[in-house]
Amino acid sequence: MAIKGIKFKYLLVILMLYVTSTIGTLYMLFPYTILLYCNRKLYHKLCDYSLQIWFGFAVFLLEVFCGIKIHMHVSKVNKYESKKSTIALMNHRTRLDWLFYFCILYRLNALSQIKIILKDSLKRIPGPAWAMQTALFIFIRRKWTEDQIIFDKFIDYYNKIEKKFMILIFPEGTNMSQDSIQKSNKFADEKNLPRYEYVIHPRVTGFNHIFKRMYSNEQIDCIHDVTVGYRGGKMPERETDFLAGNMPKEIHFYIDKFSCEKIFEDKNDKPKSEILEEWICERWKQKEEFLKKFYNQEQLENNYETNASTINKFYLTMYPIFWFFSLSLIFLLTYYNLFVRSFLFIALSFYFYQQFISNNIDNFIINSLK
Repeated sequence: MAIKGIKFKYLLVILMLYVTSTIGTLYMLFPYTILLYCNRKLYHKLCDYSLQIWFGFAVFLLEVFCGIKIHMHVSKVNKYESKKSTIALMNHRTRLDWLFYFCILYRLNALSQIKIILKDSLKRIPGPAWAMQTALFIFIRRKWTEDQIIFDKFIDYYNKIEKKFMILIFPEGTNMSQDSIQKSNKFADEKNLPRYEYVIHPRVTGFNHIFKRMYSNEQIDCIHDVTVGYRGGKMPERETDFLAGNMPKEIHFYIDKFSCEKIFEDKNDKPKSEILEEWICERWKQKEEFLKKFYNQEQLENNYETNASTINKFYLTMYPIFWFFSLSLIFLLTYYNLFVRSFLFIALSFYFYQQFISNNIDNFIINSLK
């Protein structure tokens, strides 16, 4: 079924994600708020568990309901297992790369750790924005003098509460499009660099700052370099393509895990920022060569071990079952019980106050730490 280019199946996915994130925030996350003042670690543990149930539902919708095949390939050479927090770097082929990466995090059992950098304007979406702020996703304003303060605030907060996390960074800054490719080519010509066809030249200022802060706090010991490639179907360049059903048949993620010490090995004569810039530019050069072979279906180097692409669909089906019964119970109780309706009013008042009058939920959480 399609309505003016919109396929009902994919519209239903968006609606289900919106409803579950909103209801989950009001009835599952809000009750934990009081724990911020008596047991912060328990607060984050319960929030992480609840958010993982939503992330798992998103994985179900992508892989089972939409039928997208996800393939995870892990390097046989660069396979350092982190004991601390990590940074995940990824090429930004489409605007939905971050959403598809949930499927990999599910396989890595790291859904509760992920922190995504988003545009500040997304904070204005009632419901999902409340959940994303409770998850402490990082919202930036694209003004470096302000953004570096935002990065430091979040990184230092996690350092204070001794919480492990993974921050997803797209060094290219934007997804591939005709406009971004032209800007990348202009940058390459100005810097006397080769033009790229399958990636965009990375920008390193934000990455360097985040790494430096985490490294000085002794929070990080590993960087994941993720290369994503799409096969079959259509490329979802933007969010509206998802609604139109323009989806790939397969998505391949190639993951290299680098120890920070290995990156800096035998390079003590250079500043770490310079080493990182050279390293990331070299990695993007290798991505370009790798993706050229990938999209031309040439023989790839046998440097990756392909993990089982199929997942336990029975176990994954537990997520929609949970949401079906939870939403049914919540709607019934809200309709018939005055106490539950009063609770809903209080929860809505709290979130609307934080969003439109106060300083947003994420700042409320961080500033509550004395």
